[in-house]
Amino acid sequence: MANNTTFKKNLYLAQIAIFSALIIVMTFVPYLGYINYGFLSITLIHIPVIVGACLMGVRTGAALGGVWGVSCIIKAVLAPPSPLEGIIFRNPLIALIPRVLMGMAAGFVMYLLKNKSKTLGSVLASIAGCLTNTALVMGGIYLIYGEKYGEQLNISSISFGGLTNYILAAFGINAVIEIAVAIIITIPVVKALNKKMLDK
Repeated sequence: MANNTTFKKNLYLAQIAIFSALIIVMTFVPYLGYINYGFLSITLIHIPVIVGACLMGVRTGAALGGVWGVSCIIKAVLAPPSPLEGIIFRNPLIALIPRVLMGMAAGFVMYLLKNKSKTLGSVLASIAGCLTNTALVMGGIYLIYGEKYGEQLNISSISFGGLTNYILAAFGINAVIEIAVAIIITIPVVKALNKKMLDK
């Protein structure tokens, strides 16, 4: 019994380490975790956070979201893709807290549906995680770096004529694509890893 408990604990720590390493690599390796087009950026780093949350629960989702957020802040300080991102994403209210909450949201949705349908849980967890991240990040940018401050940072000329349109474009384009990609990848990965974990 003690050996089984130790094995499960070690397995859990190993899984956390693997997911964390994947998140860090995707954050810092160009074109691996982000797909940039113009001034907008589609992220793929939410996928290991959502998968980890679906497999290991709310606390793990929060922890993996925290790894992503801290990695994002470090990147913004040391090697920002642009001066604007260097300013915005060193702010924990934008870079850290939304990622922690997205992991929690994905894990909580999966928890609610774990005894019903893991496929449906994966779909709804992907949607909840993506919407939480996009809403809080883009909403934070809008509230903290509002129209007036946005003009100083040249944000007002981005996209189709203003910061508000930039936020709407992120919701209309980014969220839909990120949700679709997350669902396509999360369902088979969660199913396969769940099977492996049950076989242990």
